[in-house]
Amino acid sequence: MDRDRLLQRAELLRQQRRLKDAETEVGVVLQSDPEDVEALIILGHCKIDGRQYVEAITILKQCLQYESNKDYVFYLLSFANYHNNDNVSALSYLNEAISLFPFNPGYFALAAHIHLENREPKKALELADAGLMIDAENVACLNVRSAVLFKLNKKEEAYNTINEALSIDPENYSTHAIYGWHYLEKGKHKEAEQHFRESLRLNPEYAYAKQGYKSALKSKFIFYRWLLQGNIWMAKQDKRVRMGLIFGLWLLVSVLDTTSVYAPLVSGVIAIYVLLVIFSWLGSSLANLYLLATPHGNYILSHTEKWSARMVGICLLIALPLFVKFYFSDSDYLFIPAVIVGLAISFNEIDFPIYPFKVKGRELYSHIILSTGVLSCILSFINYTFSYGFAMTFALLLVGYIWTGALRNKLL
Repeated sequence: MDRDRLLQRAELLRQQRRLKDAETEVGVVLQSDPEDVEALIILGHCKIDGRQYVEAITILKQCLQYESNKDYVFYLLSFANYHNNDNVSALSYLNEAISLFPFNPGYFALAAHIHLENREPKKALELADAGLMIDAENVACLNVRSAVLFKLNKKEEAYNTINEALSIDPENYSTHAIYGWHYLEKGKHKEAEQHFRESLRLNPEYAYAKQGYKSALKSKFIFYRWLLQGNIWMAKQDKRVRMGLIFGLWLLVSVLDTTSVYAPLVSGVIAIYVLLVIFSWLGSSLANLYLLATPHGNYILSHTEKWSARMVGICLLIALPLFVKFYFSDSDYLFIPAVIVGLAISFNEIDFPIYPFKVKGRELYSHIILSTGVLSCILSFINYTFSYGFAMTFALLLVGYIWTGALRNKLL
């Protein structure tokens, strides 16, 4: 067995995205020597390329048992943990990689990106500059540096940086995506769409560009454009600021409500708040409904986004005529269409297909809300008192769901 030839072929196959073939070649080497670190690194890299991040972490940790001073293994572990939504572990492994070999600008670029995501722009800028000290033309460092500068509102310096990155590598998909997001933040959705198209042409699977492209297409609707701008502004704020805005509005309504003089004003504020909540949660799905009717929709929308949009549309189609019917009949059952609108809000974050009792966290919370709301609607035909009780429980759960979502500030 020619080990070196097999590993060279495996790495070439991996670079060609023929991951199964690469794993087969690596498997031959590992049958002879299960502790071959170089073979395990290639196998771990294949798992990362295939987005099997948990498997990659297990394999790469095995590498450290046999050789604990390979900086590239720590970097791959950091990369896998980052994509597995564990930024704490990602930074820990990345610090190990940098301490072992502080001359790879790619390590600093990833560290800067994670700190930027953690809302630490100054630390991110420091790390990006450190990477550029090693290689002044490293596009990854230039990209994250420009993203940080845009966040810090240093626009002229940000433009200089990102244009430098484009001049070095005009076909870098990440650079085009960053440019696209910047235009999107400025409300220039047409220019943003062009850059996202170019990014996806260069890398059709780039999730960051896909998300931006969807937002750019949906920004053709002016109401969605307003929501996106507000959402982006909120994303830039500190968590304490977001909490202050949310609870501040509630406190304002409570204070005004203590005197009848401000009753009309309180009603207006509440109406605006309710409309804002409904449109902020349903605006994306309503725009997705439009995309479903276009050639772009079937390509760019995920399975979950398609079904969320359909379910939101169905809920609203049922709720609106019920509102009219019960309102003009002066019925006590007005809560039923309100519950159905609430179901539409919950469907906005449900993953499809739905697997009851096989989820956790916020997804489980969504399932509980949906179950409570559906029970309330069913019981309205059997027992009004029980139905109303479930509706009140549903309302409390939904308010908590909306407020915690606002604090998370998920981009539209």
